[in-house]
Amino acid sequence: MSRAQVVILGSGTPNAEADRVSAGVAVAVDDQPYLFDCGHGVVQRVVQAHKSGKIAWDTTALTRLFVTHLHADHSVGLPDLLFTPWIHGREEALLAVGPPGFKRMARHILLAYEENIREHRAAHPSSEQGYKIDAREIQDGLCYQDERIEAHSLPADHGGLAAFSYKVVTPVGTVVISGDTKPVAAFADWARGCDILIHEVYSSAQFANLPRDWQRYHSRVHTSAAELAALAQVIRPRLLLLYHQLFWGLRPDELVAEVADGYDGRVVSANDLDVFDL
Repeated sequence: MSRAQVVILGSGTPNAEADRVSAGVAVAVDDQPYLFDCGHGVVQRVVQAHKSGKIAWDTTALTRLFVTHLHADHSVGLPDLLFTPWIHGREEALLAVGPPGFKRMARHILLAYEENIREHRAAHPSSEQGYKIDAREIQDGLCYQDERIEAHSLPADHGGLAAFSYKVVTPVGTVVISGDTKPVAAFADWARGCDILIHEVYSSAQFANLPRDWQRYHSRVHTSAAELAALAQVIRPRLLLLYHQLFWGLRPDELVAEVADGYDGRVVSANDLDVFDL
C-alpha cells in the first residue's frame, strides 16, 4: 500500500516574515517528493523537516519540480534547489516543468552560476548530472506521469503572468494546489472531490482597509476568503489548507473563521513544516 504526505515547506508570500518562507509544497509518495514551487528558504525547510524526523527523505530526493508561475516568491529558490542538493549528493538532474518563460529562466540561472559550477566540479567529486535541469514548458492537461503520480495543470489567472494550478493524483488520494490566482470558472469542476485542496487566500474583512490601488490589484489576481469559501462549497475537499495567506493584521484563526463563514468543511491555516497524511 502506497503512502503519501503533503509537506508545507513554505506558506508565505513575497513579504519576508520571521516564521514563514515563501511558497513551496511537497507531495511525497513513498518518500519520493514532488515539489510545487520553490520560493526562498524551501531547501532549508527540507533540511529542518528531515532533521526533526517529520520526513524520511532529504534534499537529494528533490528531483521533480512543478512551478505555478514565475513570480520571485515562487521561483527565487531555484538556484538553491539546483546547487545545494547537488553538493549534498544528488546524482540526477532536476526535471522541472513550468509556464512559458521557464526554460529561459533556467538557462540564465545556469549561466549566472557557471563559475560556481566550474569550481565545484573541479574541486569536489560531485555528480556530473546533479546540478543540471531539464526544464519543460507546459500547457493545460496531463503534464507529468510516472509510476507514482499523474500531474495535471489548469491555467490560472494571475494578471499578466502565465500561471497554472496543479492536480496531483496519487494511489491514495488527490491533492490540488491553486498557486496564485483569482477564481477561475473551470477550477471548481476540475478540482471537485479532491482530498486536499491547498489554496491561496486573502482576508475579505481586511481588504476594505487597503489603499484603492492595492484593492484593485488583489481583487484582480488573488482569491478572497469569501470567494474561496464559495469554491470550497462546490469542490468539497476532505481538507482545505490555506497558504500564501494575506492576513493583513488578522490572526490565522480569524482568517479560518472568515472562510468558515461560507464553508462548512474542515479548514486549516497552514504553517511552514506542517505535514498532512493523504
